[in-house]
Amino acid sequence: MKQIIIIFTYFFVHFVYSQQNAIVEYEYLYNPNLGDKPTNEIMQRAASINDKAAEYAKQYRYILKFNPNESYYYIDAGMKPDDLEDPMAYHLSKMMIGHGIFYQNAPKRYTLNQKESMHQLYLVKDTIKNDWTISYEKKMIGSYKCYKATKKCQCGQDIVAWFTPEIPVPFGPAGYGGAPGLILQLTFFKHTLRLKKIKLLKKPISITPPDKGEPITKVKLENRQWNRRMELMERRRH
Repeated sequence: MKQIIIIFTYFFVHFVYSQQNAIVEYEYLYNPNLGDKPTNEIMQRAASINDKAAEYAKQYRYILKFNPNESYYYIDAGMKPDDLEDPMAYHLSKMMIGHGIFYQNAPKRYTLNQKESMHQLYLVKDTIKNDWTISYEKKMIGSYKCYKATKKCQCGQDIVAWFTPEIPVPFGPAGYGGAPGLILQLTFFKHTLRLKKIKLLKKPISITPPDKGEPITKVKLENRQWNRRMELMERRRH
């Protein structure tokens, strides 16, 4: 009897551990019908650029790899097309949900976002926040039972995540995490990342955090960006 319990415990621990080492690929979905319709030429132009950017974004691969303690998310955009119809839309397409590389460290509760801003590479450090409001609403994504979680972003828009406790890691795509399970779907306004496929691994994944770029906090970078915008506006007045 004791041997049976030991064997069962071994396989249970092994199963749970394998659920915590995986490579996930998400697909990008876009709903252009959400929100108010543009009422002037400038807004119509902006909407047109967003629509074209979304078409580029649908062609990319959105990859999250994780082990029990860390995760690493990036966008595989492939080769840049030689004949870009709209360079601005192409540039925007890589920022539809998140921008750059995202690293999360669960035990130390911090994130790193390596991204370019104002023609400079930054390494933005922030904390992992457990600020989701979890509901009893559930649905199946693939073969996983998922629960709905929501929170507000700084702009006041709702962010909706669907996470599965069946994969007990606090990670997700585009730097989002902190839910009691892997996030398999994430929606922000018109943009959605949804599970396309997942490969569970028996061996642990080694993850190296990004280390290039000027180290900076999220608040300091936002202040720097704001000051830069004010400088540009002041120059245009003269």
